[in-house]
Amino acid sequence: MSTETTPFTRNWALNWVRGSIESYLRGSTPINIVKGRIKKAIESYGVKPEEIGTLISLVQIDPSLTIPRELREDRTRLLLEFIEQLKRGEKSG
Repeated sequence: MSTETTPFTRNWALNWVRGSIESYLRGSTPINIVKGRIKKAIESYGVKPEEIGTLISLVQIDPSLTIPRELREDRTRLLLEFIEQLKRGEKSG
């Protein structure tokens, strides 16, 4: 499905991914679900891997999330590695 993506749709996709990342950090969503949503946002909604990387970094330092720093760093590291794989065009997840 190749349709034009509106700014509203891209923004929705970014918010969807951010919520998924936060849910993963809290332990509510498995990483494979988050990876699938990230891939969908990139492939279908015009989101760039760099934008997802920025989102991950922002969530990592968000003071409103009450998640221990070490846990946050461990989990975001796995997502950042996944983003790097996507940038290189590797198959994963």
